[in-house]
Amino acid sequence: MRPFVIVGAGGLGRELLGWIADCGPDTRQRFRVASFISEWKDAGSTCHGIPIRHPDEWNGPTPRFVMGLSDPVEKKRLALSLQARGWEPETFIHDSAAVGLAPKIGAGTVICPRCCISTDCEIGEHVLINSASGVGHDAIVGPYSSLLGAVSINGNVKVGEGVLFGAGSMVYPGKKIGDWAKIGLGSVVLRNVPDRAVMFGNPAQRIDA
Repeated sequence: MRPFVIVGAGGLGRELLGWIADCGPDTRQRFRVASFISEWKDAGSTCHGIPIRHPDEWNGPTPRFVMGLSDPVEKKRLALSLQARGWEPETFIHDSAAVGLAPKIGAGTVICPRCCISTDCEIGEHVLINSASGVGHDAIVGPYSSLLGAVSINGNVKVGEGVLFGAGSMVYPGKKIGDWAKIGLGSVVLRNVPDRAVMFGNPAQRIDA
């Protein structure tokens, strides 16, 4: 099996390390972290005893990886760069997550503790579904999106590419969220959201216009 690495050694990367340690022995073995990967100044140091390497300094077999980053723009940039090197995106699902029938889950997606992934939903590549979040039946979550904890994507919702959901936000069933939109902390989305809109409040209102 190829070695496994976490891209990013910040808060989310360190959380992922802890969540892997919280899983059973089979999951821990599959996701035994060989290194953190970082392009930033922390490269060359260590994090919880694990080396942090710049991607150019990786000299082992081509690794499997997940993104320990929540910013959708940065996730897409780095994921595409690493995949162009032949690195293989891996899907991590915490042992405590509840997964329904026949979901489609893209490569590189991270599903954290106590999440609920319902029946016949579709989750794109490199999506972050942080702790205690839910994706309802028949919902679609586009690639590179991030749900930052206790987010509720209800049934038949359609989420575009690179959408960022603040913690505690929720979307009413059947609504559409455009590409690269941002939904603020605790916001409740009751109507469709255009591409790149920034929404905040209950009910959520556009605040970037």
